[in-house]
Amino acid sequence: MEVECNFFGPVRDVVGTKTVVCELPVGATVAELVCDLDETYDGLADQLLEREHELAENLVITVDGRNVQQLDGGETELDDGAVVRISPSVGGGG
Repeated sequence: MEVECNFFGPVRDVVGTKTVVCELPVGATVAELVCDLDETYDGLADQLLEREHELAENLVITVDGRNVQQLDGGETELDDGAVVRISPSVGGGG
């Protein structure tokens, strides 16, 4: 299956482009996608993962517009044609 990945901020700097299309097995998860991306873009896992392969808390990863932290985190299953966005969290406040 194909999954479109859109990158923002420092993640885009590592990848070198805004969008890539990844080929994954049917039923692949967000965590498997991250591992696949790390094989292609060395050092990417350092930005996307924290201890023991948990998704980094300083990033927002969405699948088809839904934050994976509100779904099943790294175990969120991907569908063919899914759009995954990976961007730094935006803090603000005053």
